[in-house]
Amino acid sequence: MASSVKFLPLVLLITALAAEEPFVVDDNKLILSFENGVGAIADSKEHITADDLAKALKDAPQSVAGLKLPDASPDDPATGVYMIGSVYKCGKCDRWHPGGIASAWALTTDGVMASNFHVFEKATGAAMGVCDRDGKTYPIVEILAADKAADVAIFRVKADDLKPLALGAPAEIGAGIRVISHPDRRFFMQTSGEVSRYHRQPARKDKGAAVWMSITADYAKGSSGGPVIDEAGKVVGMVSSTQSIYYESNNGQPKGPLQMVVKNCVPASAIRALLK
Repeated sequence: MASSVKFLPLVLLITALAAEEPFVVDDNKLILSFENGVGAIADSKEHITADDLAKALKDAPQSVAGLKLPDASPDDPATGVYMIGSVYKCGKCDRWHPGGIASAWALTTDGVMASNFHVFEKATGAAMGVCDRDGKTYPIVEILAADKAADVAIFRVKADDLKPLALGAPAEIGAGIRVISHPDRRFFMQTSGEVSRYHRQPARKDKGAAVWMSITADYAKGSSGGPVIDEAGKVVGMVSSTQSIYYESNNGQPKGPLQMVVKNCVPASAIRALLK
């Protein structure tokens, strides 16, 4: 009996260490799941095409009401983040091929999600869908609200079992944050940094004025639409774009060494403005 008690702490330690193994992302498996899942949606011809979704942005309302938003995010916010994109056929084979893959995240359990306006604006091909970290895919069925100036699109997928992320209060300058996104098909990558500033961009010919939040956490192409998360796991922004600063330029063209990359994000207030 004494011998069993002596070895019990060691057994508990081994069990605890085994339970803390990190989630391992298999990029190749995920891209295949996306290709097959969204390809099957395209084959069914039961859902709107990526081209039609892009056209629907023009007539989308600027707000959507009646959504039941969560008060807290799941313990692992990555479970509420998704790959988003469309599929196409090259004409040389019978396979569906994934186009550009960006990022999105769930707002409600019953299929309402958020990403960037430009993710849908540039979409082409057949069906458009999202894929979670476990490789499960869902078809995108409609655009609920959109704001080009703020670079936000609220849309719905056919699902009732999503793990939504909660929207947080505006993050203070200097607050710690992290980004979960898919830079250049490195899926579900997390980077950390802080909020560096808020700034106003004046209106342009093709879109209105907007306020942006800049952060220091790294991201790259494919990260568009990825949530910016505070230390409580709540969304305080969304990845949008980058601006490269070179030492000098010649007639507007980059010249000299790259000095800095400014990372501009949609602030939570702009997302919340579409959820009246």
